[in-house]
Parts: sequence; structure tokens; C-alpha cells
Amino acid sequence: MELCKGGTNDNIMVNFILGFHCHQPIGNFDSVFKKIHEKSYSPLIRTLAQYNVNFCFHASGVLLEWWEKNDPELIKIIAGGVERGEIELIGGGYYEPVLASIPQGDRMKQLEMLSGALKRLFGKYPEGAWITERVWQVDIIKDLTDAGLNYAFLDDVQFFQAGISKGGMDKIFRTEYDGEFLDLFPIHERLRYKLPFAEPDESLNEVLYVNGRLSALSVMFDDGEKMGGWPDTYEWVYGKDGKKGWLDNFINLINPGENNPPVKFELPSRIIGNTTERTPVYLPASSYREMGEWTLSAKKRHYYEIIKSKDSSAPLCGGIWHNFLTRYPEANLFHKRMLHLSRKIDYAVKTYHKDLKEASEELLKSQANDAYWHGVFGGIYLPHLRRSIRNALIKSYVLYKDGIKKCIERELHDFDMDGEKEILLSNDYWLIIYKPSSGSFLALDYMEKDLIQPLGDVFCLHDEYDISKFKGNAERNGKERDGTPPQTIHKGVKYPSDLSESDLKVYSDLLPALEMTFNGGRLCFKNEFIEEDEVNKSISVKAPGFLKGGLESDNDPNKAFANLSIKIGNSIDILLASKPGIKGILRIILRFAVPGGSGPSVNVNIGGEIRGLNNYIEKEFNTDADNVAHISDSFWGGKIIVKHRASGGFLEKYNLALRPVTTISLSEKGFERIFQGIELEYSFNLTPEEDFSSIMIINIEKIEGHAT
Repeated sequence: MELCKGGTNDNIMVNFILGFHCHQPIGNFDSVFKKIHEKSYSPLIRTLAQYNVNFCFHASGVLLEWWEKNDPELIKIIAGGVERGEIELIGGGYYEPVLASIPQGDRMKQLEMLSGALKRLFGKYPEGAWITERVWQVDIIKDLTDAGLNYAFLDDVQFFQAGISKGGMDKIFRTEYDGEFLDLFPIHERLRYKLPFAEPDESLNEVLYVNGRLSALSVMFDDGEKMGGWPDTYEWVYGKDGKKGWLDNFINLINPGENNPPVKFELPSRIIGNTTERTPVYLPASSYREMGEWTLSAKKRHYYEIIKSKDSSAPLCGGIWHNFLTRYPEANLFHKRMLHLSRKIDYAVKTYHKDLKEASEELLKSQANDAYWHGVFGGIYLPHLRRSIRNALIKSYVLYKDGIKKCIERELHDFDMDGEKEILLSNDYWLIIYKPSSGSFLALDYMEKDLIQPLGDVFCLHDEYDISKFKGNAERNGKERDGTPPQTIHKGVKYPSDLSESDLKVYSDLLPALEMTFNGGRLCFKNEFIEEDEVNKSISVKAPGFLKGGLESDNDPNKAFANLSIKIGNSIDILLASKPGIKGILRIILRFAVPGGSGPSVNVNIGGEIRGLNNYIEKEFNTDADNVAHISDSFWGGKIIVKHRASGGFLEKYNLALRPVTTISLSEKGFERIFQGIELEYSFNLTPEEDFSSIMIINIEKIEGHAT
């Protein structure tokens, strides 16, 4: 490929900003940290430092903590590069939150926390900001500037949406909000796809001509993981059998030499200092192109792709990041719980001068973005990532309650933003969020300090474009590369060969921890009565239940069907008592998430039969007798015990079915099946003469001899 060697443009030097964003989610497995570190972060930074390359460096606080413990030498290498003026530190949120999604006060804490860590480790405060997932919202400008961050990086598509032409991207832009100015550098999407996914000379040519002419400024700032950590990239980037890889060859094409093209690695602070020229711009709420596409529903994404195929150069935009909160009700519920607790902590600190620093620190962890959304990576579909931020929120809440000296709490609050106020009930052991309109538990958290766990965190498959596309056409097998550049992870998806229809069942709502249905319809409860018992540290809610719309047209929908009583003490006691005159199938469903997943550390014992959680189990039980299900998880250190007794004048037997809840989701390796939890379904065939009651007691025991 012919590279620019000067000619009529000998007086032009292309300033090339090269930057890498390095991050691992809070709660990710240590083996993943180690693997990506060895394949990507360590060789990348060490190679760039060896060649004295000028580059920008951003790492989340979670990863910096891991490096401090596991590779302190790398910390010294980075500090040396900063001291020599070769590495420019980039700040951001410590736990990698989407800044636009968290309260303003928490934004400042996140920004200041990472800036402080960078100063401590590398001797200098950052001047620029990495905007998590490039999720832009104008009101974050003041928080960035108040934290001492004067410039940031966003994707070029965000500038296209503001009317900037492709030929006008080699500039420093300036935006403002409420009189606060912030400089912006556009990241060139084409460079993100060429580096390192093309031959070195082709990649360099893109750096030179990314704007359709010799560029004054080219920017490539992207995930450090793609430099060796993504599939098939390690040997391509760093070489094999003594041969140099892409990175060495690319650097050598740019480093000063007799025939090298007019391009140099440059740092943003130097470029800012060397020119006063800025181009004003106002950007819409947006993110990078792929993120906008991922936020769309499958149907909207289908139409989007049709339009894009007709004109690939059109400045299309998908949805905004917050759309994930409408696509995933689980993310929405958790997000609103986080916001609500943040306000409670802030109020207690400001009004009552409570010391809630530890509660606030755990809250900041719960704001880590990774388990709020899903794109190419597993994200919200990965139980261990969800569990890490949910555990942080529970710990924050426990510390908050300790700080305000309160055992029992009850609140009426619209936690899912649907207009209905749910009921939050908590004591020293449990927290539930009860939804009256369906008699269900939206949240079920166990809060005893040694066994904190979001037991109701069972996720289901939602409407995903890639899955709907798979139903029509699937690329099942990858091909050998034969020395050619690897593909970016946005292409070449691989699918499991044993998918069934049940794997592809899509839900529009979340799966409640407690759900009650009659003939397939949910029950509706209202006129709740809540009672607190401070002596026994328990709290109860009682309510009559109704059939939504009635059973048949001649039924009175306002006629009480059953009475529900829920008591939260050391255990959760659930009593449902129905009245005669109703015929049909009543189902009571419990769902639990266990940290050990479907691994060997977890088993279930029903009626003396011990099985793994990947098994489907169905048993028949007699009424007026206790049956007990034990779900033991030695990885967690706890045991869930569900004791049940059913009574009825004519009902003699009922069924209990246990089944695993699994999903498939897209990850770096393609589609994977993921164990999400288990479902216990109790089924009762009621007759019109039936006077029926069901009593359930849910308890948690620590496994004897287990050190949590």
C-alpha cells in the first residue's frame, strides 16, 4: 500500500493521539484479570514504553488496585513514562460508572477518587477525562471541570450527529454547559477498526488519511483489551516464533527515520498548549455508534440495519444508553434502588451529620456500568458481574441502617418507575420489594453480614437483535485465519450447536422472586395493612387478593379470591389462604439465584433426593404434611431452606417442580449458555368446594464449618 511520503504536503505533520482504556469489571474473576493482563495490558504498556512512544493511558480504579497487588513493576514503568512526559494520564470515574446515570454528588466522588489514585501512584493529576462508554450528556461538563478535567474524548459519530462533516474531524472542539467550557477530541471510528485489525501499513495509511486527505489530527483511543486480549489477537499483535508482531511493525513505521511518513505520536495536552484555535460544537445525548445500535429493540434494530445498508455513510444514531433501563427491567429496578439509596445517604449526612463514608464507598461500587447493559460482551447477562454490584448495594444499605441506628424500615416508593408505589420492607435479615398489583417480590435480598446475597437476582432472556437474527441464520463455526489479521469482536459471531426452543424464549418483564398465578393470570393485591414488631424485629404485610379481570365474564373481578400474609423475621413466612367457589390451577413460584451457579458446590435436596441444579425435578406431595427443599451452596457458605405445607378440604396431593433458569447471551467468544438460577413451582388443582391454604417458610442457614 502506498503511504504518504511528503510531496506537496511536506509542511504538514500529522499529530497522532494514541490512547488505551484499560478496565476490568468489579467482581470479575481473578483468572480473567490475570489472563487479560498477561495477554494485553502488560505487553502493551511495556512495548510502548520500550519504544518511548507518546500515548494516553486510562485505567479504572479496580484495575489499578489489581496491578498494585500483582504487578507493582508495571506501576513503576507507567510512573516513569509520566515523569518523562511520554504518558498522559486520563481520569474518569473510579469504578467506571456511566457518569450521566448517577447523581451529581456521586459523580464528583468517582472523579476525585480516580484522580487521587493517579496522583498517588504516578505523581500527577490527570487533565483529561475518559467518558465511560462515551455516554455523553451535557450536564456532566461542570462536574468534569470542577474535578480539574479540561478535555475529553468522544466518538466521531457523535460529532457527525451535530452536523460536523467527516473532513472536519481533525480539530480540537470546544463545548459548554452553563458557562463551563470543555475541549473535545473526536475518536475516529475507522481507526478503531483498523488498529490492530489490518496490516501495519494499511493501519498507518488510515492514520494519515482518515479524514479523506492528509489529516492534521488523528485519534485512536480504544479498549486496551483488543491488543492481545480479544480472540486471535495476541500472536498477531506481539508476534510469534521470534517474528515481530503488528505493534512493533506499526511503531517502526511511525518512529523517526529517513523515509518515514509525516506523522508523530503526540499528547493532547501538548496539542492544546500549542494552539488556541477551537471549533465550537454542541453534541446530542449520545454514545459511539455500536452502543446506540445495541440499545435498540430487535424490531427497531432490524429497521435501522435496513436503512444503514442502503447508505452506510448516513449519520445514523440509534438509542441513548439510558434505553437499556427500559429494555432491561432488572437494570431499571436496580438503577432506581441505587438512586434512592444515594439520596437517603446524602440526606442523613447533610441533615443528621451521620458518618456514612463506608456506606457511600459501597454505593460507588454499585454504580459500575458493566452489569447494567449488554452489547457484544456478556454484561448484564453475567451473574457474577450483577452479583458484585448488587452485593455492594446491599452492603451499602446495611451500613446505612447501622449508621442511622435503624433495624426495621418500610417505604412506599415507585422503584420501577411505572407509576405504582411498591412496598420495601426490611429488618436485620431480609429486604423485599413487594409489588401489590401482582403480589410478587421484585427484590429478595438476604442481609446478614456474613451471607449477604441478592437471592432474587434471577435474570431472563430479553428481546435481543442478535438472537432474533440467529433464528433465521447462524454462523456456527469459525475458520482458521492463516496469518491474516484477526476480526474485531463485532463480527464473526459463533453459536452453540445444541440450542433449543426453551433457550430462545424471550420475556418482556423481570422474573420475580415470588410470583403467584391462577389459571395463568396474576393475582392482584390491594388495601395492604403493614404491622411492625420492634421487640421481635419483624414486619408484616397483609392484603386481600383479587383476580385481575375475573375468571369469566360473569365473575365479579372485585370479589376477594384469597388473603395474603407476609411476615419478615429471621425467616420469611408466606401464607396464602383462598376461599371456596373457585376452580382452577393455582401456582406459587419461588426463584433463587445462588453464587455457586450450577457448579459442583451446589445441590438441592427434595424429599431425600439430592441432585445438581441443572436437573429438572418433579415430585408429588401429600397435603397436610411438611415438605422441605434444601438448596446448599458451599461456594457461598449458605443453605436456602424452603419449608412448605398445603391444606385443603378436598385437595389430597400437589406438585412441586424444580427447573434451572438459563439464558444465552453474546460474549467475546460468541453465544454462551449461562445458568441464572432455579425455579421452584408449587401447583395446586383447586375445586369449587376447596377451602385452601399454603404456608411457606424461607430460611437461610450457614453451612456448618464453612468460613465465608
